[in-house]
Amino acid sequence: MKSVILYYSRTGKTRFLSEKLQQELGGDLVQIRDLKKRKGPFGFLTGVWDAQLGLTTQVVPASFDLSKYGLVILGTPVWAYSPTPAISTFLQACDLKDKNVIIFVTSRGVGYRRAIDILRGRVEAKGGKVVGVGSVNTWFRGKRYLFRAGVELAKLWKT
Repeated sequence: MKSVILYYSRTGKTRFLSEKLQQELGGDLVQIRDLKKRKGPFGFLTGVWDAQLGLTTQVVPASFDLSKYGLVILGTPVWAYSPTPAISTFLQACDLKDKNVIIFVTSRGVGYRRAIDILRGRVEAKGGKVVGVGSVNTWFRGKRYLFRAGVELAKLWKT
């Protein structure tokens, strides 16, 4: 079954973890970029506010053809106990009908359950089936920790 990892990352931690998952699991890797400025403290605060309110944003790619994939892996940071606006926007445009989906989130260790529940609901509303979830606490964690976390998550999801 061909797989794709779709992720959004503001600080690079979710990107690093996505890249490690690709090394371990294979498949294609696609970064979802938010076109709204999210750099610096003000960018982060507006992002958190937008996430809390469930707002969308402009993203690239705006849509992605998932027809050749049987497994879709979605990765996002958690902002204000919610998925990021970039992932929320991307999910609106996706056709997940009959797709197996794995969700993983990165966070400070709080809010990840609510964010996963929100994402699960959105995936299922789009016709996808959530077959796995994971979360990684990235608060004050370096690349060595993220490397090990990626290996452990991949072990859970290898088919």
